[in-house]
Amino acid sequence: MVDDPTTATRVTCYECGFAAPAGSDEWETATHPSLGVLTRCPECGSTNTTGG
Repeated sequence: MVDDPTTATRVTCYECGFAAPAGSDEWETATHPSLGVLTRCPECGSTNTTGG
């Protein structure tokens, strides 16, 4: 089954509520030595996100 692009998974920042589609260029990334690459909020810099 192919995912419908209109129902793309959204990622939301727990800290400030910023939301954008998963994998979107709107999100920044941060590299953690033991966890690897994390999604980082462009609004507040938090890596505490949910979704995608």
